[in-house]
Amino acid sequence: MKRTVRRKRSTLVRLRPFWIVGIFVAGLSVWAGISFANAPAFRLRTLDVVGVSRVNPNDVVRRAAIDGQENVWLLDTSAIVARVEAIPFVRKAYVTRRLPATIVLEVVEREPDACVRDAAGRMQTIDRDLRVLETGCDSAHVLTYRLRSTLGRQPGAYLDDSELVKLERDARSLDAGPDRFLAFADDRYGQLVATRRDGVEIEFGDDADLGRKESLVGPIITALGPRASSIRAVDVRAPATPVVEFRAPPKR
Repeated sequence: MKRTVRRKRSTLVRLRPFWIVGIFVAGLSVWAGISFANAPAFRLRTLDVVGVSRVNPNDVVRRAAIDGQENVWLLDTSAIVARVEAIPFVRKAYVTRRLPATIVLEVVEREPDACVRDAAGRMQTIDRDLRVLETGCDSAHVLTYRLRSTLGRQPGAYLDDSELVKLERDARSLDAGPDRFLAFADDRYGQLVATRRDGVEIEFGDDADLGRKESLVGPIITALGPRASSIRAVDVRAPATPVVEFRAPPKR
């Protein structure tokens, strides 16, 4: 009996052309990627900073730290944003890339909301998020929070002092714009005292019914007529029995 032996073709032989094509495509992809990454046309040509008024645009450029030799389309934009947002006065930063190699850094700035004076007499400017914007306080048109504690945070840090948080919350509940109030503080018993723009101190006491307590002040001052100019403080800690304190007359 005659046997017929069939030889199987090598799978390797049949696949060899596909391996060659695959290697060629992979090599072409690597070459294309390297060429794109190193293409001079995509190296930074123009860097624009927009949206700044308080922040120096040169500071934004320095903080962004963009390497002019890198391909702008391969940059880590989230890292750039994080570096720019570390600037105390910057709330948000956005990176936009435009062909062939332009980057636009858009900045949304923070606005001063108040000044903080601590127990050591140091002043810092903060925004509504309680972020320290700068050391000192140049603006006379923002509120001042006077603290019994001592602060030492650097610009860019957030203040989490419990006394400050309470005062800021009270000021918001009273809609305390700088055209109405100069300062907020707690007395030695932790009771709220607010100084109006006219210099009159309002002794609110605890945080209960601040709006109702404040509504008593205007009619009291109006009812005093010419004597109102001599008022030093209005005590509304007990709303049913408010008390007016006058300045001592000058000595002759």
